[in-house]
Amino acid sequence: MKKATILITALILAALAAVGIMTVQYTKSYDYKSSNFDAGYIINGVRCYKMNAEQAADKITSQWNAKNVLIVGVMDEPLAVVSDINCTYDIGEQVAQVKKRHPVLCALHHYLNIPVSIQIPMKITSCSDDFKKQIENLDFLKRDSISETHDAYVDLDDPTFPIIPEVYGNQPDADRVCADILKCIEMGQTKFVFSDEEYTAVPKVKSDDPELLAYQKFCRDYLKQKIKYDLGEDSYTVSQDELLAMLDDDLSGNANESAVRSFVKGIAEKYDNVGKKRTFQSLTGKTVTVDNAQYGWSVDQEGETAKLIEDINSHEDVSREPVWATEGLGKYSMDVGDTYVDIDISKQRLTYFRDGQEQISFDVVTGCRNTGTTTPTGLFSVLAKDTNVVLKGRNADGSKYKSFVNYWMAFLGSSYGMHDATWRSSFGGDIWISNGSHGCVNCPPSEIPALYDMVEYHTPVLIYY
Repeated sequence: MKKATILITALILAALAAVGIMTVQYTKSYDYKSSNFDAGYIINGVRCYKMNAEQAADKITSQWNAKNVLIVGVMDEPLAVVSDINCTYDIGEQVAQVKKRHPVLCALHHYLNIPVSIQIPMKITSCSDDFKKQIENLDFLKRDSISETHDAYVDLDDPTFPIIPEVYGNQPDADRVCADILKCIEMGQTKFVFSDEEYTAVPKVKSDDPELLAYQKFCRDYLKQKIKYDLGEDSYTVSQDELLAMLDDDLSGNANESAVRSFVKGIAEKYDNVGKKRTFQSLTGKTVTVDNAQYGWSVDQEGETAKLIEDINSHEDVSREPVWATEGLGKYSMDVGDTYVDIDISKQRLTYFRDGQEQISFDVVTGCRNTGTTTPTGLFSVLAKDTNVVLKGRNADGSKYKSFVNYWMAFLGSSYGMHDATWRSSFGGDIWISNGSHGCVNCPPSEIPALYDMVEYHTPVLIYY
């Protein structure tokens, strides 16, 4: 008995040694290094003779997709057959690595002609929309009278925020059925068992769910707040959804700084009008388009974010203007308003309106067209007012000039403004074409004192042709 045991052990060791030697020698062979499979290779039941890894993967995929899946009920009664699978599988690398991952089996095949039959997992990476629709349209998944399953939820449209109870429907969950059929396909199974009990959706959230009750209390505590922005003739009220999005997810009722900042950015993009193209009707009757308005309102996003966080955390109703970085005269408006200085270059006419009524109007001389020192057009505002000012600059020929003026009202930087021109004896007409100003608006000395007294800081100045 002992001799027999020793003999068997010796034979086993010898066989293992032989297999080891064959395996080592095989890994040095041309067959091991070749990218093609010979006649003895069977992967997932598919013969891969004379195929490289890519061709083999394509054939395995094709034959796998050619299978049909029989769907049966719990009593094994046939319900449907699924075909035209048309899935893609993550098998390319595994097929390419067959020889390296199974060197012993491949060595036995190489030297002893023993067939190599290998199973690799058929992990699905995607399935076609047509396959999904095929599942959705299966007759046994449809009902003559369908009632869908619904989770319990808080009704945000009702100011009392009631909980709407869950609904138990009778519609099977086609997505779950599809997912489980795909699992069967991955495992190579051709039979799938369906039961209403397992696949009919049930509510995941019920009326007595503690988290739902906590959310209801949160809504009642914090979502009744009203925050309204006053914007002249317009207003903007923060919606319930917007308020909810600006609160922390922990149901504490505290404002979330990042979400508030994002909301304020949206408000600024909607209501900022400085630097934007604007079209409006002037009080002189002309339709004027301004490409880059220098006058208007823009939101101070940092300041407004801080203020809105403060408002939200107070949980009190709020009605106010946004925190402005720049603001115009009077109440917010996308228009030029009804109090402004109107300068029509083509008519060489300046008119000042207050509350929609003309207060003063006279001829002017604007920048010289022939020398190119024209007066800029656009929507500006009075930035500075001063008396007894010496204006300095250069003429078209490069020489310097100094001009004393009694009244100065700047509307663009410190270089462009409205002022008296005592050196001129006449205004209006075609003077500006060849004998215009250096870009400023020259006004009659007899008229400008009244204009100076009427016009306030930040008064809009509209200049156009």
